[in-house]
Amino acid sequence: MHDTTRSPNSSHHLAPPPPRVARDPEASWCLLACPKWPSTSCPARAGHIRHCVACANHRRPAECLINWRLVPEASLVARCRVYRMAMAGMAVLLLVVVVAEVGADPFILPKKDYCRNRLPSPCCRDGRDDDCTVPISDTVCYCDDFCLEENEDDKENSNHDDCCPDFREVCLGQIPDTYFTGREEGSVCIHNGKVLAAGQHTFNCNECLCEDGQLTCEEDQCLVDEVLIRSVQQNSLRRGWTSTNYSMFWGRKLREGLALRTGTFLPQTMTYNMKPNLLRPDLQRIPMEFDARHKPEWEGLISGVRDQGWCGTSWAFSSLDVAQDREMILSGQSSVILSVQELLSCTFPKVNCQGGYMEHAWGFLKNLGVMEETCYPYTSGSSENVPSCSRESNHCKKYKTEPAYRISTKVEDIQWEILTEGPVQALMTVHRDLFLYKSGVYNCPQTDAQDITAMHSVRIVGWGVEYSSMYAPVKYWVVANSWGTTWGENGFFKIQRGTNACGIESFVLAVRGRKDRMV
Repeated sequence: MHDTTRSPNSSHHLAPPPPRVARDPEASWCLLACPKWPSTSCPARAGHIRHCVACANHRRPAECLINWRLVPEASLVARCRVYRMAMAGMAVLLLVVVVAEVGADPFILPKKDYCRNRLPSPCCRDGRDDDCTVPISDTVCYCDDFCLEENEDDKENSNHDDCCPDFREVCLGQIPDTYFTGREEGSVCIHNGKVLAAGQHTFNCNECLCEDGQLTCEEDQCLVDEVLIRSVQQNSLRRGWTSTNYSMFWGRKLREGLALRTGTFLPQTMTYNMKPNLLRPDLQRIPMEFDARHKPEWEGLISGVRDQGWCGTSWAFSSLDVAQDREMILSGQSSVILSVQELLSCTFPKVNCQGGYMEHAWGFLKNLGVMEETCYPYTSGSSENVPSCSRESNHCKKYKTEPAYRISTKVEDIQWEILTEGPVQALMTVHRDLFLYKSGVYNCPQTDAQDITAMHSVRIVGWGVEYSSMYAPVKYWVVANSWGTTWGENGFFKIQRGTNACGIESFVLAVRGRKDRMV
């Protein structure tokens, strides 16, 4: 059975699919190993002597460039000879392939007919067939069903599969793809072993232009990519947490993605220098594990996880979620959801999707109050902009809070505040690998000054200890993110506790609800 494992494709939501294992783009689609050629030199299966290949240029021992032409089945004479040549003091092995019968004329394909003129049959309809190829430009395209399966998650972006341009018309009976109509064979480009028609293409977050057989691409770093995924997966045991590949993070440039998926500015000087409240925690009453969601008297009062989408609004989401938790704990009533959109659109100074200050959210809550989400629904996460303030639902009641206050950096103080009063807000640094988090106890990677990071604000709802036969016990915080419930552990993540991982213990805020909260 062929391997159908795929990375997300190249649209803004999915990554490009991996190449077929047996079709190695690094070796320029070497289709067979000639009898006297070492099997390790070309990634192909011995016995594929339907066409001979001339491995004419060696850049690395396991790589060869190929020049070959398809000839009629009856004309094939598969005889290979090996020559040794000296070049610049180094021995270079040159394989010369004789693929022509004396007097036989090579079969030249029409410019637009590929599968149509393939011999012995146009199409191979039994899944994967690595022999089902036709030459195109300096590589090959495929006329087997697997060329579609390889990219079935991105049917609208089919120019990134490795099917021949006329595969859908000839083999599937579909209307010809106008994307290839009238294209000269020399106008296509090759990218990672894929045949690309002339025009615009997108690979993850970078735009490319195929023109006159040359592919020119942007080279910006993406929010996530295959290199990051491999690095995290290879070090998962050492890291102590597992990762996964979320399609929603593909197609974004790193700086843009970080800004829109985080969005909290460092507090202004006066706020940052605010003295923490003096707490006197009873250490005997602090349990080894605690989760505000499961405290009996708070059952059903703690907010779930929301999704800020592609707008830098973590400062607003974390503030309002902590505020509504505290309000509901005070009143004992079922949880409400406060309107992030009202806070974004109506706060002053006006903000956009590039971020905001936590203190602005707390000031708005204290002085003006915020209505419920049902009265002012959130739209900025999908539109990526902040519309002007529009309070048409004046009948909606608003919720106010007392002024926000700071908790010290002592772990016991943070625990005591959560245990007795409810979840708290915390500021942290986000690194790229957090976008791949699935489960386990996260810890910030070691970085250098060149690494791009962003500030993010989250809600701490509890703590615990993770035990493993492979590691010493690891203490952690239970944290609610604002990236939706499909990310992490149903929208939550665990991060090391007591080490100020990612700075999460350096600036923690809380607020008290008001009994006269509704105005």
